[in-house]
Order: sequence, then structure tokens, then C-alpha cells
Amino acid sequence: NEYGGDNVSLASATSDNFAYMYKYQRLTNNYYPARVWQFTYQMIVNTNTMIERIQEGESTDMDQLLGENYFLRGYLYFTLCNLFGRPYVQSPETNLGIPLKLTSDINDFPKRNTVKEVYDQVIKDLEKGASLMESKKTCIHASKEVAYAMLSRVYLYMENWEKAKEYADLVINSGRYTLITGDAYKTYPQTVPENNSETIFAIRMVKDTDYEKYYMASYSVGSVYAEINDQGWGEMYPSESYRQLINQNESDLRRAFIVEQPTEDNSLWLIYVYSDESTKTYQYITNTVVQQGNNYTITENPGMYTNPTVQKETVNGKTRYYVTRVDNNTKYYVDIENALKDLNGFPKRFIYKCSLQEGQAHLWSPVLIRLAEMYLNRAEANFYLGDSDAAISDINVIRTRAQIPDRVKADLPAGVSVLDWVLEERRLELAFEAHRKLDIFRKGQTLNRKYPGMHLTGALNTIYTTIDPSDNKIVEYIPQSELDAYPIDLIQNP
Repeated sequence: NEYGGDNVSLASATSDNFAYMYKYQRLTNNYYPARVWQFTYQMIVNTNTMIERIQEGESTDMDQLLGENYFLRGYLYFTLCNLFGRPYVQSPETNLGIPLKLTSDINDFPKRNTVKEVYDQVIKDLEKGASLMESKKTCIHASKEVAYAMLSRVYLYMENWEKAKEYADLVINSGRYTLITGDAYKTYPQTVPENNSETIFAIRMVKDTDYEKYYMASYSVGSVYAEINDQGWGEMYPSESYRQLINQNESDLRRAFIVEQPTEDNSLWLIYVYSDESTKTYQYITNTVVQQGNNYTITENPGMYTNPTVQKETVNGKTRYYVTRVDNNTKYYVDIENALKDLNGFPKRFIYKCSLQEGQAHLWSPVLIRLAEMYLNRAEANFYLGDSDAAISDINVIRTRAQIPDRVKADLPAGVSVLDWVLEERRLELAFEAHRKLDIFRKGQTLNRKYPGMHLTGALNTIYTTIDPSDNKIVEYIPQSELDAYPIDLIQNP
């Protein structure tokens, strides 16, 4: 999980180690990055062993297996470098990435390679894998198109727009995948991946068996996002900014991935964010209201406001509700909605995007690559290649599937670019799938965390409401235990 970059706010931390990561308060021996480092390199050595032992050209099946190992090694190095190395767009020739261990020799201890060297190896592995693999495997196996899709992502991060588009085209035009639509999309995670026409590559989990074996009920991604059938923690909720964005179109099918938890009394409330920049305080304010005809009357703490009736006005053709506080004479736009259960003051809005495979609460086969990303990769590439019409066409494919209005270039607001539209659609479509943080920093943007959540708890000097792309905190420390055990010096991240 990308601990907050994908527009989620933690309701209560289950462990200090995770809380430190979520708050961008790095530790040199954090349990979670240490496990990622350890297990990823174990897998890399396993792939190295297979690559060394399989003779290329022996048979089609063996070439397929060899290609899968090249793909997997490239995927692992790309993922690891994005955790422990800076974005490629930031001086990749000098910034350090991770050690490239390309043998199974237990006495082989490489130094840290640069980010560019790691990416070069990733491309080499993915291209080699693509040349060896067939196109006949299901999405729970690597294949030629899986490697192409991953190459599109890698080149996108490198800002090689021609290659990013080329490989996205190869996947889109392969005919192997189609976007799922309607109710099938609203229940995307519930379908086993090999029966899902949109999934390009997923890690298959098996009902009952994996649910118990891997503690899916309590320690899966879905468990962090939701509580279902009394299973799971249900601690990470959509951020206010994402909620406002997705709610711009009530018909958006993607709203189905967020399931609100109403109170038993079916009461209504108004809700808004009250902020104090000086103390880095952001909190939800909720007050019970009752509907009287076409108006809403505040019945809880009405004295906080200049008028006990919620006011309304038309903004961009839509009705907006607002109140004016007495204490600061400030106008706040509010939402009127069903009152929700809360945890530590955070309204419970569970995320079902990583749960309910085959009806089992938090069973989910992690979808690592899907077709929608390819359209979004191509849209971004098309923009930079000077074809904004093609970029709009690509995002409209995604918007049409979501059942929301198409973008029309003539409607582009002042101060907004087609690229803004592309990145906004990417945020809407890929939310909660471990893309958002990486997208923010590769685009040189600042991560804005000015919304209610546990990420803003603690002493003022440890609260980070914004994370700049040049900040050292965007990369994890190499685990100190690994540095201590390594026989040669590895340079620690600053």
C-alpha cells in the first residue's frame, strides 16, 4: 500500500511502524519496508536461479517460463526502485536506486546502482520477457502483452512518450482485453481475474484456501479499507478531496466502490471541513439537520451559524448548500447527506475495491495491471506528443464506461489544460490501486494532505500537511538491519 498517496485518510493506526510510514515519519528500521526489501530480493534471487538454469530455445513451454521470470524480475526491480529510489525524472543518472543483483551467487553483493541503471535493466528484462512469451496465457500468468503493458508504465514514468504510447497501443490493439461495463464494473473486484476481460495481470488468490492461509480476513489490503461481515479493520477512508471529485457526477459508476455506513436512525447531517492552518488542524464538522419542504433546518448547535436554515445557491449550474459560522463570519459549503457512523470522528466510508472476490469478505486477487491504465497512459503520452484531441478521446473511453459526460475541448475552463483533465481522470479511475503517490511525485507535484485523518496527529513539528517532490521523505530508508548485514558499504538514503 502507498500509505496515503492514493487519497485515503487513516482512521486509526494498527501499528506504530505503519503509522510512521503513513505520516511520512521515516524510521531506519521500519518493519514494513524491511520486509519488502527482504522478500523482494528473495524473489529476485529465485528468478535469477531460473534464468540461469533454463536453456533458451529448448521448447516453447520452457521459453514461456523463462520469459515469465524475466518479466517478474523487471517488475520487482521497478517496484523496489520506486520505494527506495527517487522518481526517474529527478536526475536518474546520479540519484541512487537499489543494488542490481543479477545472479544467484550468494557471494555476489552489488553496490547500489543509479536509478537510470535500474530502469535500463527493467526495460531489458521486460523486453527479453516479451520476446520469449506467448499471448495465450490467462491474466494470472505473465505473457507478451503483460510485458508490453508494464513497458508502457515504465516508459511513462521515464517521460519517453513515444514508447509509452507504442506499448499501450500494442496492448489495446491486441484484442485480448476489453473494458467491462455497467454493473459488472461496479463489482469488478468480485470476479475471479481469469473471468475478467479487463484484467491484464493479477496475483490469483483462491477462495477459502488463501483466505485462511494468508490471513486475508484481517491483514489484507481490503481489510484495511473496509469492515465486511464483522471482518477487517476498516480504517482507511477516501480523502475529502477525492470524495468531492468523485461526487461531481452522481451517475459515476466508480462511486459504487465507496460504501457509506449510515447510522441506524436514518438521520441527516450537514458536513464540512473546518481548518486551522496555524495549528495544522483539519476536522470534519457535522450537525444534524431535518428537512422541511425544500429547506434544511439545523437542529444540532444551530447557534454556531448566522442562520439556522442551511442556505443554498447555484454554482456552475448545480445547487450548493452553505452555512456561515458566527465565530469567524466565514462561509462554508456543506454537503447534506445521511448521517454516518464514525471512528475517532472520521465518517465511515468503506472502500470495496479490494474485497469480496467470490463473495468472501476480504478475498481479492491483486490486480497489478488493467486495460484502463493503458488508455490513461496513452492519453498522457498523446498530450505530450502534441495530440490533445487524441488525449481527450482516450479519457472519454474511460468516462463513457464510468457513465459520465464526455470531455469536450471547447468546454476547457480558463487555467485548465487537457493534461489536467488526463491526470484528474487517472486519479478517479486508478484510486486505491497504488498509483496516486507515484503519479504526484513523477509529475513534480506536491502531495496535499490538508484533510481530516490520523496523518495529522502528533506534535506540530511532526505533522506534514504537504509533501514536496524534492523532499527526502518521499523515499524510504534502506533498512538498517540490511545495511549492517551487507558485507560492503551501501549508501543510506538522506
